[in-house]
Amino acid sequence: MNKIVAMAAKDIHILFRDKLGFFFTIFFPLMMAIFFGAVFAGLSRGPANIPIAVVDEDRTAGSERFVGRLEAAEGLALEQIPREQALDQVRRGQTAVMVTLSPGFGAALDNPFVNTPQVEMTVDPTQFAAAGMLRGIMLEAAGMELQEMMNDPSRMAAANEANRQAIVAFTPASPARDDFLNFLDLSGRVSELIDQLGLNNVTTDAAPGGFGSPLEIEQAQVQAQRRGPTNSYATSFAQAMLWTLIGGSVSFSMSIAIERSRGTLMRLLVAPITARQLLAAKGLACLGATLFTSTSLITLGITVFGVRPTSYPLLALALLCGSICFCGIMMALSVIGRTEQTAAGAGWGISLPLSMLGGGMVPLFLMPEWMQTLGNVSPMKWTLMAYEGAIWRGFTLSEMLLPCAVLVTIGVVAFTLGARNLRWDTG
Repeated sequence: MNKIVAMAAKDIHILFRDKLGFFFTIFFPLMMAIFFGAVFAGLSRGPANIPIAVVDEDRTAGSERFVGRLEAAEGLALEQIPREQALDQVRRGQTAVMVTLSPGFGAALDNPFVNTPQVEMTVDPTQFAAAGMLRGIMLEAAGMELQEMMNDPSRMAAANEANRQAIVAFTPASPARDDFLNFLDLSGRVSELIDQLGLNNVTTDAAPGGFGSPLEIEQAQVQAQRRGPTNSYATSFAQAMLWTLIGGSVSFSMSIAIERSRGTLMRLLVAPITARQLLAAKGLACLGATLFTSTSLITLGITVFGVRPTSYPLLALALLCGSICFCGIMMALSVIGRTEQTAAGAGWGISLPLSMLGGGMVPLFLMPEWMQTLGNVSPMKWTLMAYEGAIWRGFTLSEMLLPCAVLVTIGVVAFTLGARNLRWDTG
C-alpha cells in the first residue's frame, strides 16, 4: 500500500511540476465555466443585442407605433435604414434580420377587421435562431397594439365608421348587410362599456377579441441575385472547412513537439539543411496539407451537395489566406508545450475558446456585447467571413480584402513569433 501511495504522490508531483499540464487540468476548466457563464448569463432575460434593420416603407402613425414597440423591446438593436442598405448588411452578415413594413401596414394595424397586418422578414441564413426570437417579439407587439385598439373607443369608432362606409358603398342592401352593420354598432358600444367599467388596463394571455394571430409574418432568406446560399450545405461546409484548418494546425504543432521531445529536430540540424530551411519546410507542409484538405472538402460540396460559390477566384483566395493564417498558428502553438501532451492540450485549449468567440460554436448574438467585440481578435471569425463571403454572401473583391488581410497578418505574425521561440532541444 505504501508503494502505491508513493507512486501516486510521484504522479501528482509530476503534474504540479508540469505547469502547463497543471493549468489545463485545473484552471482551464474554470475558465470554460466562466466563459459559458458569461455567454449564457442573459439568456433567461431573452435575446441579447440582435442587430435588426427596419425598412419602414409605410411611413404612417401605425407603422411608427409598431417600430416604437420594437425599439422598446429588450435585446434588439434596431436601425432604420433604406432597403438596399439593409439588404446589403444582411448579405454581409452585419445584420441578422431585415424587417420590412410595406405600404398599407399602418392601415391594417388600425383596422385589423379587414386585413391582418403583414411584415416581411429577410433573414441571414446563419441567424434563424435570432429570427425566431424576433418573430415572438413582433407577435407580442402586434398583440399589444390590437388590445389597445379594442380598449380605445375612439379608435374602434374610427375603424367601424370606415368599415361601415366601405360596406354601404360596395355591397347591395340585404338583411345580412344590415346585421353586420348592427354588429359594428354593437362592437363600438362594447368598447365604450369597457372604458366606462375601467377594464381597459386588464390584459390576458389570449389574443384580444378572440382573434387568431394579430400579425402575419413572411420569412425569406436573402433573395437578391447571387446573394444567399443555394442550400443549407453552403453554410455547413464553411464551418467544416474551418474545423479542418483547426485540426490541421493542432496536428502539425503536435508533430513538432514530438520531434523536439525525441531529439529529431536536433538530428535534422546535423544534416546539410539550415534552421530556416527546416522551418520553411514545416510551414510549407502545414500550408499544403490544410489547403489540400479544405479544397477537397469544398470540392465535394460543389460536386455532390450542390454548393454553388458566388465567385471561384475569391474562394481560392479565401482558401489560401485561411491556410496561411493557420499555418502561422501551428508554429505558435508548437512552442507552448515541451511535450506532445501539453502541445495537444494547449492547441485545443486555445483553439476552442477562439472558435467560440468567433461564432464557430455559439451564435455571436447570444454573447454579451463586450464578448462580441472581443471576438474580433479570433481568426476563426475572419476565416468564416472569408469563406462565407466567397461561397454565398456574394462579397466583392474589395469586401474580401479586409478578412483576407487580417488572416494573412495573423499568420505571418504568429509564424514569426513561433519560429523565434522554438526550442530545438528537449530542455
